[in-house]
Amino acid sequence: MAEVDGPGIHRPTGHVVVEPARRRVRAIVDGIWVIDSDDAVTLYEQGSTPRWYVPRTDARTDLLVATELTTATTARGPAVWSDLHLPERVIERAAWQHPDPPAGAPSLDGLISFEWNLLDAWFEEDEEIIVHPRSPYTRVDVLRSSRHVHVELDGTVVADSRRPLILLEGGHNPARYYLPWSDITRGLLEPSESFTACPYKGVASYWNVRIGDAVFHDVVWEYREPLWQVARIAGHVCPFIEFTDVWVDGVALERPETKWAHHGPNAYTWRPGDAAWDPQRDVDWRGDDRHASR
Repeated sequence: MAEVDGPGIHRPTGHVVVEPARRRVRAIVDGIWVIDSDDAVTLYEQGSTPRWYVPRTDARTDLLVATELTTATTARGPAVWSDLHLPERVIERAAWQHPDPPAGAPSLDGLISFEWNLLDAWFEEDEEIIVHPRSPYTRVDVLRSSRHVHVELDGTVVADSRRPLILLEGGHNPARYYLPWSDITRGLLEPSESFTACPYKGVASYWNVRIGDAVFHDVVWEYREPLWQVARIAGHVCPFIEFTDVWVDGVALERPETKWAHHGPNAYTWRPGDAAWDPQRDVDWRGDDRHASR
């Protein structure tokens, strides 16, 4: 029997799969469409978020100037970088390609990719996509439930609900419990200036929890205007089960070992052995990091 391969199959970190995106992909910066392609591919690399590569003929390569910078990747071969020269400015390290992929890697010949956060907006067809391309292999379910969800922090009741929405995202993330505002101990929550973004749910805003003189930063979040696919979570807030004590139908949940347990809301990267994140540290997450690891 042939070995099954694909982005939904567990592989070692760095394993790469490339598939046709099967949609028009565009990106704009400073009013210039620098990508417009019907032939984009989605690259899935184990341990990383999906990314789009497009034929060089579908990108404004006339605005690109090659640099001497080359960086290593796990399984795609060296990344050779270019700067993007726009009429009013130059965006350094804006795009990269892999002219010499290692043996056994999918061919990326003639393809180029752009740094997501350095462009103003990305679209699949006419729908704007945030953070990174959505994977068709990541399913998000929002389920109504009558389970009894009880949340405490430092011995103080933060929420108690018998009408949660249970959000299940992908195959490995823990279940998240979105609770109606009326089931929250509101006097404990203070608005935070932090925000993060998710391609599947939208832009999240955060709440601190104040218990006496102690402030636990960004341990509760909400999507005030969620994407239509998860619209029912509007009007609900979700506690970090990594940093709060949660009981479901009287059974205490273990605090899961996730990337958020180590980096809080801004959990772009995590490796085993990283120190735990301390929610009593005062750190605002702006969700607009300009360079992610490629």
